[in-house]
Amino acid sequence: MRQNFSVEATKFVEPTKVETPSRRILIVDDDEDVRLLLKTNLEYEGFRVQVCGSLQEMRQALRTQAFDAVLLDIFLSNENGLDALPAIIRENPALKIIVMTGHGSVDLAVQAMRMGASNFLIKSSDPRVVANELKAAVFSQYGIAALRDEPFPENLGIVGVSAAMAHVLDSINRMKDVDSTVLVTGESGTGKELVARALHRLSNRSEARFGAINCGAIPENLLESELFGHKKSAFTDAKADRKGIFEVCSGGTLLLDEIGEMPLSLQVKLLRVLQEREITPIGSSEPMRVDVRVIASTNRDLEEEVRAGRFREDLFYRLSVLRVDLPPLRERREDIPFLVYHFISRFNDRFKKSVAVPTHEVMARLTSYDWPGNIRELQNAIERGVVLSRDNKLDLHDLFQQLQPQPSAVAEKLTLEDGMGLDSGISPYAEAKKHFEQKYLTSLLAATHGNISEASRLSGQYRTKIYRMMKRYNIDCDRFKHRSF
Repeated sequence: MRQNFSVEATKFVEPTKVETPSRRILIVDDDEDVRLLLKTNLEYEGFRVQVCGSLQEMRQALRTQAFDAVLLDIFLSNENGLDALPAIIRENPALKIIVMTGHGSVDLAVQAMRMGASNFLIKSSDPRVVANELKAAVFSQYGIAALRDEPFPENLGIVGVSAAMAHVLDSINRMKDVDSTVLVTGESGTGKELVARALHRLSNRSEARFGAINCGAIPENLLESELFGHKKSAFTDAKADRKGIFEVCSGGTLLLDEIGEMPLSLQVKLLRVLQEREITPIGSSEPMRVDVRVIASTNRDLEEEVRAGRFREDLFYRLSVLRVDLPPLRERREDIPFLVYHFISRFNDRFKKSVAVPTHEVMARLTSYDWPGNIRELQNAIERGVVLSRDNKLDLHDLFQQLQPQPSAVAEKLTLEDGMGLDSGISPYAEAKKHFEQKYLTSLLAATHGNISEASRLSGQYRTKIYRMMKRYNIDCDRFKHRSF
């Protein structure tokens, strides 16, 4: 029996510009060399910096100018920065204050935080660490739009201050107003649909429909109808005419998600649609003009798919006129704290909670974890942590209890045997590699019950590579399905 798959297309209005703060920083330190070093590095990072050498100069600056954050040395000549904290906080409650301290005065820094300081830094910290801490302070007050030179609508949900994400945002800005197709690539969970929605909402098509369809989630015999529509009586269950998503989104934007899983037979028809800008519904002989901007996304290596004969080369070149490559989260770790703040704020609002910013221990653990599921996995962890939080604090156990198994979950099944032990001597490299790959692949498929997508996520390898290894070692994933290990 033919099933019906609903296609959701959501209308958006053009987002308004977000006003960004000045990102002005006040540095208070009596050491001229320190002031110059910090000022130079922070200005390079895009901050507007003013410096002063005493508490009196600081008070004067705060009375006459607006700042987003103050970087305050605890020990000044004949002065103690802690003495000024209560008055600063009372008169400037929204101001972020980060205290600087030497190695021997950490206790005083902790005292400063109890008095209301946002954080503390060791004076010998790398200037880049200081810059990132100030970015975090500005972020927590104004949101991610405050960290960009140009306003970028915060409600698009794209969060990041790394060079990699700056490149992505720059690409989106340059591509937003053209109708060329865009190919968005990246591992699962990196935010490919978010990029597609951003391209739509910033474009001159933003008041028309945005639609998304997963080319790998719909059976092949139904996908053509979902894409191009059908006429009444075109097949047994076609009781009435039905529009496809290309027609539904005419005038707007269409995301073809997981394009790498589209059957070859439909790739030919999609290529014609992209070339001719017209579709032919099933059961009709009359082509129909459509005006749709197409964005395709994939977590596959399409160049490899082309070489393997599973994806048409001409379609690949047609889709990748413009391209956005999203980095995995492990390659942009400096963005993790900002994503954590973003998700805590979101889930605090959703669940009526007041969970605080994580401790340094928790943030260090979150930042050091590789996040194979990328942003989606981090988001799920923070949601779980907020829901299960006690005393408005994130708990490490709550955050990590449902994350993917540690490498030992698969590795524990991989033993050096059959002449591979050190006592038996070292095998030739090619033989050792072959032995390892076979054992690893078998254990991986056993752990995931033959689910190739899960195996890809767990191993960090493209599905195409897993398929190639299965073929090379004559391993059938079906024998691992519906079994308990």
